Amino acid sequence: MAERDPEAPHGRDENGEPLAPYGYKVDGKPRLSRRGAAPGQRGNGNSRGGGARKTATSKNTDAKRKEMLLALTDMVVVTPLAGMSASPLLEKRLGKKQTDAFAGDAVIVSHFAPSLADSLIVLSQTKPGALAWLDSVEEKAPYLMLAQVGIQMTKAFIGNHMNPDPRLAESGRTLVRMKAAQMAQAIEDEAAAMGIPTEVPVPQAA
Repeated sequence: MAERDPEAPHGRDENGEPLAPYGYKVDGKPRLSRRGAAPGQRGNGNSRGGGARKTATSKNTDAKRKEMLLALTDMVVVTPLAGMSASPLLEKRLGKKQTDAFAGDAVIVSHFAPSLADSLIVLSQTKPGALAWLDSVEEKAPYLMLAQVGIQMTKAFIGNHMNPDPRLAESGRTLVRMKAAQMAQAIEDEAAAMGIPTEVPVPQAA
């Protein structure tokens, strides 16, 4: 039986980083069980050794948490606010000033989101419950990414139909011609590799 790696008792991920399903101890090593702390918590409160020292693994985890928090903020707050600012129905009901204010709100939230994410991550080091909900959200990350892309596409479609851009329209027609040319070139290249002539013979005058 292989000896357990004390630095990675639960194994390592594809990047070689130790897995930590139960969080970390004060020395930065993965916990062996759920006893003593919730996932992500550092120390038991009565552990000796002073303050917790962040390891490369914890920093990597914090970076992923921040990325997730910023993605959620963009999807749940920033994008909807920007969409509301372009809604003719809301403009008719609330007035242009208020719908314009939604766009400003989106910029404000986007500006302060990184600082807010950093603050939540620091808070979670002493109060794990502050970001405990993020663990369940992370499991659904692929679906959240799909939803975010869908929202962005919907927003782009609405904006395009509300205010069509002639340059974008011409770009679309150019893209179709490019795709056709690429397909023709690929067929010609494959035919040449197989020794099949692609030139159209021109009939000679009698």
